[in-house]
Amino acid sequence: MRMAGAHAEVSGRPVGGRGKVFLRLLLAAATLSGAAALGLAAMGWLVQFGAPADARQIADIAVRTVKVLLLSDMYYDSTLTPKALNWLEPARALGVFASIVIAIRLLALAIGSGVADLIFRAFAGGHHVIIGMGPAAMEYAANHNRMFKKGAIHLADERLPTAKRLATFERRGDLKAQLRHASAKRAKRVVVDEGDDADTWQTAQVVAQECPKADVLAHIRDPWIRDRLSRDRASTQRSTPKLAPFSYSGGAARQVMMAHPPFLLAQALAAPVQHILIVGFGQVGQEIAREFIVTCVTPGDSKLMVTVVDPEAEGSLALDFNGRHEELVKHVDFSFISGDFRLADTRPDGLIQRLQKRVEKAPVCAVYVAIDQDHKPLGLTFAIRAMALRHNLLIAPLFVCAQHGAGLPVVRHGAGLVGGPAEVQEEREKQATAEGKLCNLRVVSFGSWPAALDGAGMLEQPFDYQARRYHEEYSRHYADNERKTTGAVTVTAKPWAELPDQLRVSNRRAAAHMRTKAFVAGYDLGRWLAAETGYRETHELPPAAASFSTEAEPDPVMSRLEHQRWMLDRFLDGWRPGGRSDYFRMRRTLVPFDQLDPTEVAKDNTVVETTRALMKEATGGKRRNV
Repeated sequence: MRMAGAHAEVSGRPVGGRGKVFLRLLLAAATLSGAAALGLAAMGWLVQFGAPADARQIADIAVRTVKVLLLSDMYYDSTLTPKALNWLEPARALGVFASIVIAIRLLALAIGSGVADLIFRAFAGGHHVIIGMGPAAMEYAANHNRMFKKGAIHLADERLPTAKRLATFERRGDLKAQLRHASAKRAKRVVVDEGDDADTWQTAQVVAQECPKADVLAHIRDPWIRDRLSRDRASTQRSTPKLAPFSYSGGAARQVMMAHPPFLLAQALAAPVQHILIVGFGQVGQEIAREFIVTCVTPGDSKLMVTVVDPEAEGSLALDFNGRHEELVKHVDFSFISGDFRLADTRPDGLIQRLQKRVEKAPVCAVYVAIDQDHKPLGLTFAIRAMALRHNLLIAPLFVCAQHGAGLPVVRHGAGLVGGPAEVQEEREKQATAEGKLCNLRVVSFGSWPAALDGAGMLEQPFDYQARRYHEEYSRHYADNERKTTGAVTVTAKPWAELPDQLRVSNRRAAAHMRTKAFVAGYDLGRWLAAETGYRETHELPPAAASFSTEAEPDPVMSRLEHQRWMLDRFLDGWRPGGRSDYFRMRRTLVPFDQLDPTEVAKDNTVVETTRALMKEATGGKRRNV
């Protein structure tokens, strides 16, 4: 992506919609009027001189004809006959018009940046603006055409820094001046990534103040800082209601969880409980654990199992994670094992032996390799595969985090051909390779930038549409239920724009769990995920409403599941049981489902009914408004 030096460092300015139509009409007018002028001029000179007798006369008429575009004075000769003038006068007028339009086009090429800026300022609107040179900004710009397939989108070159529906600039000088040159106030979305979380957030807040109509999305690399910003933004959200943080690691984790749900893999492997193995517990690894907990929980008394392998797992990583999630680790079976798969540690208390003990409780249904690129994750993944075969550790697919795909083939979503008896694995592997599906021990990449941006909600237009619809539908159903039971609505739900950011995060998580509820209700989610239509974006919902019980007959299994999910969600954010206190993050309702009073059970029923209602709207296709 090039960054032009002129006009407050803004490049890639959008010339879409009316502006692009204007330029095309200008070129078409010049072409048509010029062609018409040449045709009329040729007829006029033929009438004036008659049919040419030799090559010299042909050349003379041709030269005279071309001069209609050069404003020649020969078209004003008093000796021209009236019949010839009937052709030559309209030719002269069209020639003058074509010459002026051509001159404007040549001027635009000569001083392209200024003209492009003028046209852009006049016609731009509804475009995307990208601020900064951080990785998310660069990748969003580079993949914009791939992600939003509506018309041709290209980045600027140095001669004419224009592109359809996309504006980019590096942060230098006066930010407000740059925003003016990018027409950011009329933009649909502004993506901010300056490479440093503090700088990014500061710039994003200014942009949100200056551009109140645009979705302002700030790339915050550290997921803990991202969540902290979300919780602490309550005091400023009224003035910046459309400002939201996102992260690559969170998007990558959510996308792979939604594309290949561990509960489908566990079902295919006949595992009694979902058990995932995370290799490397940095930002992506921790987000994998978090997304697994909030998006994949299914019914059952058995705890979800998470095994973490990292050279520092039993040191600072375990202490830090357990300290942050004191209640969560009571409800999810976490195990931290220090070690490196490359060392093939087979000591009695080494990595292999300890993993085998974990696998005896439940087989691993998915492996996620989330180490830094400098440590060669693809090589480590194949080493894990070889070790798994040698020691009969696991047969689950292996997902390796690779920002640019690592050259691995793309596979269809769902569980594919995972599972099956040992004697058919070779044939199933060949079939899976031919059909682009998962199979036992297949190495698959996740975390490519387009996929991570999808997981972060960047493909959803407008941003947060699904979570917003979830909040609206839940509020409506809850109010309806109150009217039926008490005759009045005691609490009026806040609109999305006034909702505390922490509750927005909760709505996003609840919305992300809807596919899991469809699976639990009996819908064939695996078949829907693997449909011939290809890639399923994370905000898409299956048309699974018919699988749910009706509002009149709530399903206790689904209600119990929702309460279990909600508790894990709360524990993940540091809440604990106790007398209600938002300041100390305590709730009396963080107790087993059987101990809830009818009012709280009704809330869980409302969530299930909300999910069913939103499934009614789903057609299995994309909802896109770009």
